[in-house]
Amino acid sequence: MLIKQKYLRWIGIACIILGLAVSLFLGVYRWQAEKDYQAVEILVDYEQLKTLSKAQQLSLQSVAAQFREAGATGVVVRERTFGDLKTGGDLFVLMGSELAFQQSLNQQFFPELLPEKEKIYFFLQGKELFTEIYQNLQMKIEEVEAVQSGSWQIISIPLQVDDWENLGVGFSRQELQEINTGGLTIVPRIRSWEKATQASLDAMLAALQDLPGVSMITFNDEAIPGDAGYLAQKLQPLQVPVGTFEFYNQRGLTNLAFLLEKNVVRIHCINENEMKSSNETEALERYKLAVKERNIRALYVRLFGMENPQAAWEQGLSFIGRIAANLQAQGMTIGPVKSLVSLPYSRILIFFVGVGVIGGGILFLNFFLAPHWTGLLGLAGLLGWGGLLYLEPMLARKGFALLAVIIFPLLAAMTMVQKQERTIPRAVGALLVMSGISLVGAFLMTGLLADKSFMLKLDQFSGVKIAHLLPLLILPVYFFFKHTEQKPLLAVGNVLKAPVLVWQVIAGVVLLAVVAVYLLRTGNGAPELVSTVELKFRELLNTLLMVRPRTKEFMIGHPLMLLVLYYGYCHQKLPVLLLGLIGQISLVNTYAHLHTPLAISFLRSFHGLWLGILLGIALLLVVRFAVGRVKRRLVDG
Repeated sequence: MLIKQKYLRWIGIACIILGLAVSLFLGVYRWQAEKDYQAVEILVDYEQLKTLSKAQQLSLQSVAAQFREAGATGVVVRERTFGDLKTGGDLFVLMGSELAFQQSLNQQFFPELLPEKEKIYFFLQGKELFTEIYQNLQMKIEEVEAVQSGSWQIISIPLQVDDWENLGVGFSRQELQEINTGGLTIVPRIRSWEKATQASLDAMLAALQDLPGVSMITFNDEAIPGDAGYLAQKLQPLQVPVGTFEFYNQRGLTNLAFLLEKNVVRIHCINENEMKSSNETEALERYKLAVKERNIRALYVRLFGMENPQAAWEQGLSFIGRIAANLQAQGMTIGPVKSLVSLPYSRILIFFVGVGVIGGGILFLNFFLAPHWTGLLGLAGLLGWGGLLYLEPMLARKGFALLAVIIFPLLAAMTMVQKQERTIPRAVGALLVMSGISLVGAFLMTGLLADKSFMLKLDQFSGVKIAHLLPLLILPVYFFFKHTEQKPLLAVGNVLKAPVLVWQVIAGVVLLAVVAVYLLRTGNGAPELVSTVELKFRELLNTLLMVRPRTKEFMIGHPLMLLVLYYGYCHQKLPVLLLGLIGQISLVNTYAHLHTPLAISFLRSFHGLWLGILLGIALLLVVRFAVGRVKRRLVDG
């Protein structure tokens, strides 16, 4: 029996070494891909450029040229709407009933028209603007009519067209040509419309091809227009990436990105509402972190102080210059974004990485089950892994990635936590070994999900909450049975029959509240739970260390785990052990942010460990001093 256990341990370790070796191989490719992915675009807002152009009485070409010299690379242009043109005074609108009423008051009011109450009428002057609007409407709406009355062009559409004010009516080619001549590329934001047929998509894309200097395609609304497959087929010849806005999920865009072979650029912007409560210093920090830590390679920059365009001119140029200087200080280059290089992929490589997870599972089950059961489950896991990888490769990869981040922190704690006390150096060494075992799970997870789609956040690690909660539920069960002298069923029965004290109920409620907050804060899902003081503290850590370590690692997890490793485990220390385990869970899940470059995650883990060890040693000395005083008082008393 002992021999079999020994063999199982060696089989598990061999499997882990194999999986880890392949993961490190893939990690080198990922590291190089991230290292080469250094170009960043700085995009300014089209409407703001127009406002500055009017305020400074300069041509759009001149304004674009000066922003290009300051560091900007392109301009984001929303497709115009009827609402925009109406607000800008380029047209006026009458419902059919309103037109009839006006004619009843004045028979000379566009007498050529016979108004229909079921229609909307748009009145505008200028042949070029009329042509652009009419062509766009023809591809989006079936019933479009146009007539001329003197110098006026009149377009009518059915009244039942929903949300006509936000209906896209194309771009001003003349203005975009000026901007492009000034040195800025064009990034159009295309609006969606109802019943986007293949014919209307053809017309829209043909219009896009006529725009000068297009460097990227983006979409404006909650969903992309039409069928993603057909849209991808038509966008392919343009040979430009699609932009995805961070924190703004657009239905159909992820599917489109995959069909375009993940030719995607992630864009970060500060929306108009956030701009009201922000400032340039905060914005610079946001842009810096977005580029450094989240593979953002395009910044859509809105300028501050635009309520006073005269004063905003110099301020805006200076702001763009500061952004460019900050990026260059990080080692980035300012210019067109190159596509992120794809990583090598084959089911065979991924299979061997998954073997590493199975090895961890064998070592984990060996703590609970008889060797023959562990061996059988290990073999079943290997066969199941191979079959699932063949049938549903992405489901298999995500599932085993989740297993990796659950198994290895548990394996680390179960291996390294013991009853016996340690010296401080030995406790520190045990914490480092424990963290190393946990990191094996992190590396296997990154190997399983080594793919451009995760690096660009087109897909992401699944099961974040489970990965944070499940180890906290499993570990107490293991230590309860390991350190009880009774038979398992008898021990459980005695616990269930034991009376519940008031303090235990209070402690349970407090523990549930702590776990709830812990889970809510996991994954930045509840930013309102982060206090202003903590935000300032995070900014300070970012400034001092370049990369901020996780607070729950260096301030909670690592110091408390060091305390358990130093004093040894007993049931009374279970809450401390669970809080300490949070550090290991967080350490592994840091790498689940696959859009964060590996170098940043490594540095974050390193800072978390050395800071956690220092705080842990300080905590040990304080506890040792306090315990010593209590003991002396008891002896003296």
